[in-house]
Amino acid sequence: MKAPASPSTAPKPQRFRSLRSKVFLPFFILIIILGGAAIWGSVHLADRSFRNSVDQRLAATQEILYREFKKQESILQTYAVIMQQFKSLSERFQHETEFGILQDRLFNTLEKERISTAFYPADIRGLIPQESMVLLFDQVRRSNRPRFRYSNEFGKTPVLMLAAPIHNSEGISQIILLQTAMGDKFLYNVTSALNVSATLMSIEGQVIARSRTDITDIKLTPAQITLISNGQPLYLDHESAKGAERHLFSIIPLGRSDIVLLSLEASVNKTTKMQDLTILRMVLIMIAIVIFGSCYFFRRINGITQPVLELRNAAEALSRGDLNYRIREISNDELGQIAVVLNKMAGELERTYQERANQDISSALAHEDDKTKLILERKERERDRISEELSIIQRETTALYQLNHAMTAAIELSALFDRILQVLNEILSCDHIVLLIHNQGESILEVVRTTGMDANALNDVSFTFNQGITGEATQSQKMIYVKNIDNDERNLSYHGQMVTRGSMISVPLVVKGRLIGAINLHNKEVDAFSLSEQKLIQAVANQTAIAIHNTQLLEKSRDLSNTDELTGLSNRRHFQEILKREVAQARRFSSIFSIIMCDIDGFKQHKSALGNLQTDALLRQVGKALLKNTRGIDLVSRFGNDQFIVLLPKTSKDGAVATAEKLRKRIGEEDFSLLINSEQSVNVTLSFGVTEFPGDSKNIYELLNLADRALYAAKQDGCNCTVAWEGPAPGPE
Repeated sequence: MKAPASPSTAPKPQRFRSLRSKVFLPFFILIIILGGAAIWGSVHLADRSFRNSVDQRLAATQEILYREFKKQESILQTYAVIMQQFKSLSERFQHETEFGILQDRLFNTLEKERISTAFYPADIRGLIPQESMVLLFDQVRRSNRPRFRYSNEFGKTPVLMLAAPIHNSEGISQIILLQTAMGDKFLYNVTSALNVSATLMSIEGQVIARSRTDITDIKLTPAQITLISNGQPLYLDHESAKGAERHLFSIIPLGRSDIVLLSLEASVNKTTKMQDLTILRMVLIMIAIVIFGSCYFFRRINGITQPVLELRNAAEALSRGDLNYRIREISNDELGQIAVVLNKMAGELERTYQERANQDISSALAHEDDKTKLILERKERERDRISEELSIIQRETTALYQLNHAMTAAIELSALFDRILQVLNEILSCDHIVLLIHNQGESILEVVRTTGMDANALNDVSFTFNQGITGEATQSQKMIYVKNIDNDERNLSYHGQMVTRGSMISVPLVVKGRLIGAINLHNKEVDAFSLSEQKLIQAVANQTAIAIHNTQLLEKSRDLSNTDELTGLSNRRHFQEILKREVAQARRFSSIFSIIMCDIDGFKQHKSALGNLQTDALLRQVGKALLKNTRGIDLVSRFGNDQFIVLLPKTSKDGAVATAEKLRKRIGEEDFSLLINSEQSVNVTLSFGVTEFPGDSKNIYELLNLADRALYAAKQDGCNCTVAWEGPAPGPE
């Protein structure tokens, strides 16, 4: 047997110490050390900061004033450029109402910016008594560039001036003078917030403006002025009746023509008082932070140690066999995690006991449950089969409804073709679908849409009624189903453009005995289309034929409403609609366009010589010639009896004149007697009038009127020529 431990070797009981005492004492010592270090560091940092605060405030004030002067320079220079351009345009547009409105708005804007404007002759000697103003204007004339000047010679308030030349064809005609007030009030508003005083002086030392009246004047030596003129700031200390002061001297260049000397002054005594007050506030704030932080920490420690008591009570309850005991208050720390684990352990113990109690009952019911599951699984399979069949029927019904809705809603053939192939793809398992359209009056079917292949593969493919499976189906107007096209001699593989395999259905599109087109459906599997699918395809084809027929009629009626029935060109109403859209586009994207208006010279003589029928033929041939010799983006329209008009998007007036000359020469070279089957010689010439938007007018009706007046001027010049609108055209008295 093991001998009992002797009293001398047994562990000695230690004195009990609570968790709170173990945490509070080190924290209290640490927070005192950190608080003292923070206070010392804050005082040291504040002392260093205030040493530099005076120079920083002076430098910040100097930078603000420099930026304000540069900002006003930029504003004056910008308005000077605007006024120069505006003045150069005033002679050209002085009678335009819109120009007068713009002029009023410009001067109102200058007035809101508190900028005064005046125009002077280039030489003002004898007109203005101030010699400095005369010298400024001489500088502008010699350099031919804007010049700045800051002065108080022209009123009580100092102003920043900009004199800029205004040119005409002979040279400098006038000089514009812009002025904005930058005096004592301006300096006070900028410097008062930083507790700094400012003085603006000429380079000779003459005071122009100051923010306060009690500013100390310091005379600078020539060497100091030279240093400042080179762009180096100068700091000086000065003792006055008000106490110690710090001065900063620097220059502010005004463009390339003038320099202003800036003197800034700040009191050192006020800064020292502010420093002492700030340090005191910082110390008090740090002490308050330490006190409130300690109180908050003590409360948190109490909240942390409280769950330990809950853990002890839970352990005692579980040791007594109370498996229902749970810890209610759980913290979000390690102790909380221990409490969660302890609750889980108690739950597992209770669950294990409960499972053992219910094990016998579960084993008795397991056999019955297995039988019930087998029955339910068999019923569920039957239900899934019926549900799948209903889903297929519902999908096909929904697809047919969508197809019918799309066919009745579409107003464009292109959109209708896409929607037809999309719905067919959704309801039928096809690898390729080809839609062909019949051109009326011809025995040809042309491919217009495909799916399941390259969109451009069958662009140029067409069939006649005696070619292939498609031709036979359309000629007989009956659907043809080929289970395996590999064994069918009628298969042309779309004239070798596409390799086809498996089964195929070709169904004609017929409305009241009239052939509209055909649909070919391909599947790589042999005999892939069931009887129900064939019936569905025939129903879809019937609906498709009706929809395409209706849409074709709608497009034909729409085209007729926009087309001149004699020449086939767009009519006057359609031209005006397109012109309004072009004006909106030009205004949105700041682009231009031009209009050419023309008519046939001596049209009345042609009509009396040819008669009505050949005159109509002549108008058609002239319209075709105009259309043939213009771009695809240009719009050629019949505007009147023998008058035509051409819209040239994104074309300047010079480009329009070149186009008009091209049309004039081409039409003059045409032999219209052959084109209209006339036995007598027919020589046709045209006169042209050209206008440009927005250069000639921003109003479309006025633009058309100016084009008509230019055309009239061409008639007055002897016909067979082109006149571009440049001003009032000669008209009848």
